[in-house]
Amino acid sequence: MDHLDEHDSDEMKAVPVSDGPAARLRKKRSKIWDEYRPIFVDGAIQSAECLYCHIHMSCRGADGQSNGTSHLWRHQKICRAKDGFGPSPLQQDADLPYVVNEVDPVDQILPDSLDDINLVTHSENSKFRSKVWKDFIPFYVGGRVQGADCVHCHKRLSADKGRSHLNRHTQTCPARNGNSMSHQKGVLFQSSVPNFKSRLQDELSPALTNGKVQIAEYANKFLKGSSGDRSPAGHHILALPAMDEMNSTEQNMTSAQTAAGISRKFDQEASYQELTKMIISLGYPLSIVEHEEVRRFAKSLNPTFNMASSIDIEEYSTLLFQKEKTDLKEKIALLSHRISLSASVWAPQGAEASVKYLCLAAHFIDSEWKLQRKIIKFGVFWSSPSSLERMIHFKEACVGDSDSGPFYVIQEAIRDWNLDQKHFSLTSVSAVRNNEDTSKVMEMLTQGKCIPIRGELYNVACVDDVLNSIVSKRQLVLHHVGNILEKFIQAQMSSSLTRQQLLEVVAHMGLKCPQEDAKWWHKIYFRLEVFVHWKKAYPSEELLSAEDTKIVEPACRILRAFYRAVEVISGPVCSTANIYFNELWKVRTTLQEEASSDHTELANMVWVMQEAFNEYWQNSYVWLSIPVVLDPRFKITFIEFRLKRAFGTDAEKYVSTVRDTIRELFHEYCGSLEKSGVDTSTCEARDVEFDGFDSDSLEDWDEHLNAQTRSQLLTELDNYLEDGLVPRKDDFDILNWWMSNSTKYPTLSIMARDVLAMPASAVNCEAALSSEGNTIHKQWSTLSIKTIEALVCTRDWMK
Repeated sequence: MDHLDEHDSDEMKAVPVSDGPAARLRKKRSKIWDEYRPIFVDGAIQSAECLYCHIHMSCRGADGQSNGTSHLWRHQKICRAKDGFGPSPLQQDADLPYVVNEVDPVDQILPDSLDDINLVTHSENSKFRSKVWKDFIPFYVGGRVQGADCVHCHKRLSADKGRSHLNRHTQTCPARNGNSMSHQKGVLFQSSVPNFKSRLQDELSPALTNGKVQIAEYANKFLKGSSGDRSPAGHHILALPAMDEMNSTEQNMTSAQTAAGISRKFDQEASYQELTKMIISLGYPLSIVEHEEVRRFAKSLNPTFNMASSIDIEEYSTLLFQKEKTDLKEKIALLSHRISLSASVWAPQGAEASVKYLCLAAHFIDSEWKLQRKIIKFGVFWSSPSSLERMIHFKEACVGDSDSGPFYVIQEAIRDWNLDQKHFSLTSVSAVRNNEDTSKVMEMLTQGKCIPIRGELYNVACVDDVLNSIVSKRQLVLHHVGNILEKFIQAQMSSSLTRQQLLEVVAHMGLKCPQEDAKWWHKIYFRLEVFVHWKKAYPSEELLSAEDTKIVEPACRILRAFYRAVEVISGPVCSTANIYFNELWKVRTTLQEEASSDHTELANMVWVMQEAFNEYWQNSYVWLSIPVVLDPRFKITFIEFRLKRAFGTDAEKYVSTVRDTIRELFHEYCGSLEKSGVDTSTCEARDVEFDGFDSDSLEDWDEHLNAQTRSQLLTELDNYLEDGLVPRKDDFDILNWWMSNSTKYPTLSIMARDVLAMPASAVNCEAALSSEGNTIHKQWSTLSIKTIEALVCTRDWMK
C-alpha cells in the first residue's frame, strides 16, 4: 500500500470537532487528510468528510477497528465535485462549524446511488419523538446517532449520550433567536447554508417522499441540462429527516405546490394578454400602461416584466377582438334561425362631442335556448365636419358621410356577419329610427325579401325613448312636485335626529339611489318614494299641505309605473319579448286611473301623457301582442281580453289584425318547408321521367302535395291555440317550455324562437335612466374607429 493508514490516530485522545485546536493535537501521517475532515467520537476517528462533496465515509469496520484510508483515496479519484471546485479554506479549517458551499452544483453533490445517502425518518427511530429533533439533523455512524447538526447555526454537537445539551443549545443559539450568524461579532464569514426547514426542505420536497429520495423525478426537474448548464442555479442537497410535523396530505400538497412553483416559468406574452383584458374590461385608457406609477408597481411584482406601450396594447386589443369575433361569427353561422338587431347612439364622456357612434347589438336564442345579446358593430353615426380640434388631437379626422350614418353601419354589419337572410327586426332609439337612412335599410331588405311579412315587425321604437318622451310632455308640473319635495327634504335635514330617520327610511326602501347624471324625472321619482315611505313610517307628522299631497302621491304612482317598465324591459338580465305587453299595460292603466284626479294641473298632465301613449300603442300593439300569443300561459285569449278593455267596441278589428299577422308570419315560416317539398318532388319527377311521366303532367300532383303540407302545418298552429293554457308559476321558463315542446310544434317553435328574441329596448337600464346615455371613455374616442370598435365589442363579449 502506497499510503499509510491512520492507525496511530486511533489511540489519540481527541475531543469533539467543536473543540477545534484539539482536533489537530497530533499530526496525521497520510496526505489524504488534506482532502478530508476527520470526525471524532470518544476521542477516536469514526468517519471522514470529503471537503469537496461533503460525503461522510466510515473509517471503522464491523469489528470496530480502523479500516484504513484506501477507500478514501479511491473516492478522491472519482469525486466529481473535486474536478471543478477546490476545497474552501473555511471548510479545511476543522475549528469552524459545518458548512456547505453554496456554489456546489446540484448534479455534483447528488451521489450516484441511493446507498451513499444515509436518510432516516422520525418514525423509524423512537429517539425522534423528542421535540429537540425539530431543531437538529441527526448524524449517523455505524447505524447509530453519533451527532446532531443545528438547523439554525449549523453547529455539530455530539448526540450519543443524551439530549439535554441539545436543549440547552436551542435556548442559547443566536441564529434560532433571530440573529443571523453573519451579523455576530467575531464571525469572519457568512454561512452559505440556508435555513434547512425553509429553503432546502422546500426544494427537496419534490424529491422526498416519506423520507425516500426520488432521484428520477428530481433529476428530470433539475439535472436535465448539460454539464455546463447549471440552470437553475445549483443548491445543496442534504439528506433531511422526514417532516413528521406534517401529515401525509400536507406533505403531498407541499410537494405539489413546490414542484409547480419550481417548474413555472414567467410568460411575458401571457402577461401582456392579461393586461390587455384588464384594461378593456375595466374601460381604462390605453395610456395607463405609460404612467410611471403603473410601471413601478409592475416592476415591484416582477422585475423581469417589461411594461408594454399603449401601441402594444392597441395591437393586442385588435388581435383579441379578431379572435373573439371569429368565434362568435362561427356560432352565429351555425344558427338556423333569425337574429334581431338593436341600434343605439353613443358619445364620448364629458363636454359636447364632435362625434357620435352607432352601436349595433344582435339578439338571438342560441342552440341551448338561452337568450343572448352581443354587440357586433360599432361605427360612426355622425361627426362634425368642421372640428379642427378633432383633426389636431385625434388619430383620425372626421369621417365622411359615405362611411357613417345608420345606412352604412347597418348595411356593413349585415354584410360582414352574413345576416341578409337571417335578419328579423330592428329596434332603435329615436335618433336612429327617425333618420331617413334607416328607411333606406328597410326598403333594401324588403325588396330583397330578407325580412318577414314585408317588414311590418322591423322598425320597432325603443321603449325607453318612448317613455322618456311621454313623461317629458308636461315637465313644469313634475318640476313643481320636485320643488315641493325639496322643501320637505330640507326640513328633515335640519336636525340630526330627523336626518338619521330619513337615512333609515331610504335604507329600508330597497330602491337604488340615482346617480348624479340621472334623468331629471328619475331623481324626482326617487324623492317621491322617500316621501311616501316617510309618511308610512311617521304617519302622525304633518309633512305637506293637503293641496300638495293631492299632487305628490298621484305623481309618485305615475312615475313608479314608468320607472318599473324601464327597469324590467332594460334590466341587466335579458328579457324575452312576451313580458313587454304587460309592463306597458301597467303604464296605460296607471295613466287611465290618474286621469280622473281632482287636481287640475295633474289631470291635464295625465291627459297629454295619455294622448302620446295611445299613439305609441296604436303603432306597436301588433308586435307587442304576437309574443304574448306565443306564451302558452296566455295565448290569443289574453290578447282578446286586454284589447277589448283597451279599444271597447273597436276591439274586434284589432284582435283580427293580430290573428291575421300571426297566421301570415307562420305561413312564411312554413314556406321554407314547402319549398323543400317542391324541390324534392321535382327531383322525384325527373327520376321517373323515362318511365313515361314528364314534369308537366305532375304539376297538379305537386300542388296537391303542397296544399296538403300547408294544411298540416296550419293544423299545428290551430292545435297550439286550441290546447289548454299552461298554469302560471313564478318559476315558469318560456324558453325551456318551447325547447321541450319543439317536437310537438316543430315549425311554431322556430317562429317562437325568433319572436321571443325581439328586443324592446336598445340600451341597458343604467343608460336608459342616465341623462348622458351610453358613453365611452373620452380617451378611447381619440383612437381610430376600428380600434374603438375592437375595444367596445371585446369588452361586451368578455362580460
